[in-house]
Amino acid sequence: MYNRRRSKLDSLSNMSCLRLCRNLRFRPRYLLQWLCGVLKMLVATRSRRKNVFFAIFILMGALWMLGVPASYPLPARTTLLNPLHNSRMALWYARHRCGDQVQVETVDDWENVLNGPPTEQFRDNLRNDSSYITSWSNAGFTNQFMNYVNMIYLGIISERIPIIPPFAPDHHISTSAGIIPFGDVFDLADLRKQLRISILEWRDVKQLPSRYSKDPYVTSVIEPLGCWTTRKENEGEPIRAENVVHHLGVDVSFTRVPTRTRYQPANVDEPHVVFSELAALVHPRDPIVLPETLKALAPSPEGHWRRPEEHLSCFDTMYFVTSGVKPFEWRYSWSPAWMTVGRRLRFTKAMKHLGRGYLAKALGLLGPWEELPPFIAVHVRRGDFKLYCSTRSEKCLPQLSMYKKHVDDIKNELLTKRGLVISNVLVTSDENSPGFWDDVKSHGWLHVNHAREQTLERFGEWYPPLIDVVIQSMAVGFVGTEDSTFSLVSQRRVEDWNDGLVRNVNVQNGR
Repeated sequence: MYNRRRSKLDSLSNMSCLRLCRNLRFRPRYLLQWLCGVLKMLVATRSRRKNVFFAIFILMGALWMLGVPASYPLPARTTLLNPLHNSRMALWYARHRCGDQVQVETVDDWENVLNGPPTEQFRDNLRNDSSYITSWSNAGFTNQFMNYVNMIYLGIISERIPIIPPFAPDHHISTSAGIIPFGDVFDLADLRKQLRISILEWRDVKQLPSRYSKDPYVTSVIEPLGCWTTRKENEGEPIRAENVVHHLGVDVSFTRVPTRTRYQPANVDEPHVVFSELAALVHPRDPIVLPETLKALAPSPEGHWRRPEEHLSCFDTMYFVTSGVKPFEWRYSWSPAWMTVGRRLRFTKAMKHLGRGYLAKALGLLGPWEELPPFIAVHVRRGDFKLYCSTRSEKCLPQLSMYKKHVDDIKNELLTKRGLVISNVLVTSDENSPGFWDDVKSHGWLHVNHAREQTLERFGEWYPPLIDVVIQSMAVGFVGTEDSTFSLVSQRRVEDWNDGLVRNVNVQNGR
């Protein structure tokens, strides 16, 4: 009788310890060893039933102090989440105190996706049992963001680990601005947790110059690399993205992707390629085409010719990639890359704090700690959009009155449907004309004065647009400029993050 009872109590001990291990996946684990030991010690003694209840009371109290819900579910499988944070101690506690049968959802370790810390040559750090993917990008900040989101999505469907380069000057930003790592702007730890995949940055893989280096485009070791180009068939040159590849220290030659990967294979002027076709092209097992059977397009700057590599698949650009339903699918809320990756890429805490501080000051608040009132953000793209005008004069660009019409429509809809009274409208623009900003003020609208705040001098050339996009993401309504990707991505964020309302002004017809 005693042995049967003892067996039940041992089972209770193991079950309680198991539950505690499960619930402490992402919480402090320093009490775990002690608690499990106390429980087993109490049950092991030939004591009265009250010792069992006392042990259970200890465990319940510990769970309450740690804020762990008693019904927290056990993960279906062990998932590798984050290669940048070490949880070996947590895993050791859970396995050794609760048994190896516990499947602990843990953060990925360096050795799980890389051979170790950053190395002088990137190949020395890539594991032989893993496959990777990367890409370069050109154009402005937003286009680079879209490019890398597309690359991450392709990594998911091709079962390759994405390696994200930093943002590098190419368009709108001067070379002297230097690079800015992707993970300094966007919260990759949170993205890994949501997607349950490993995601790397190049600075995790290879020893690179710091973003604060005097010359971030000079890397000690230059390595040859064979990549794919997605440029359309009638383009004779790939996207070189010189600043980013110089920073990474790679000397790249290119082979054009097969014609079958095109959205319209018969059209030599078709820029779009299809996700599923690219995934079949670079999947680690059974690729549809062997690179050796294709003709190389362009040698590297140093003159070498290398076929696209199997271990690390790389592309010159992934901006024009579609699921095959529509070209340029980021225009639609159902875009697979946006739905899977883009909308889950939140800004880092530092970026959110910085943007909130600027916004609070623009709204006349005492500081970022005050509650932000609901507001509508307006993005007026001008600058290079004058090229759309036949006269190339700013007079042909839409006037603020056209944006005001959409602002008023959003105000009315928010009032009618949600009871929100919006009194704050904040404008961002690349326009430098004092007359334009006087017009903004005459409408009773607000703006962040980066010149007065000395944003450029304090933080560098990347930060005025970065702060603007962070601020825009906090709005409940957004009026943008059609065909501006800067507007487009902010619209997606306002819609999906804040359930906000969005409108566009067309540059060509002013509506």
